[in-house]
Amino acid sequence: MKSRFTFLMSLAVIILMSGGLTAKELKIGFIDSDRILAQFQDYLDAKRILENEEKQYSQNARQMENDIRALEDEIESQSLMWSNEKKMEKQSELQTKYMGYQQYIEEIWGPTGKLYQRNMELSKPIIDKINLIIKKIGEDEGYDFIFDATTGSLVHAKDEYDLTDRVIEELSR
Repeated sequence: MKSRFTFLMSLAVIILMSGGLTAKELKIGFIDSDRILAQFQDYLDAKRILENEEKQYSQNARQMENDIRALEDEIESQSLMWSNEKKMEKQSELQTKYMGYQQYIEEIWGPTGKLYQRNMELSKPIIDKINLIIKKIGEDEGYDFIFDATTGSLVHAKDEYDLTDRVIEELSR
């Protein structure tokens, strides 16, 4: 709902900014990126690869969690029979396992983790291909603007509508 509102607001702003042009003179289109991805086999293949890799990482994480729980249970059930030195050794081992687990989680699922990097590696060529097709359709068929209805973002515009340099120029004054 929010993205449709954003899309409609963006469309209204473009029509207002077009100055002398009427809405009929503008050629505006939109895409549904979710539908494109859902029907694009390269994307579905990449998604399946990533899901399989994540499944393996999750299994490794679960095994590490099980090892930690088993050591915690051992410490709890056996600590009364251990010397202070043995207790400290087991606590240190537990701490090392827990830190290793935390490091593994960050390494795999962190903001720059392996899954993020792998997702970028798999999706970049797909997104580039889609963007190239959108640009070609936009240029070949004379679209002034093409929006993504899913996200409400602009995916193609004629360069003549780019106000970036003007904004930078005004900021420099």
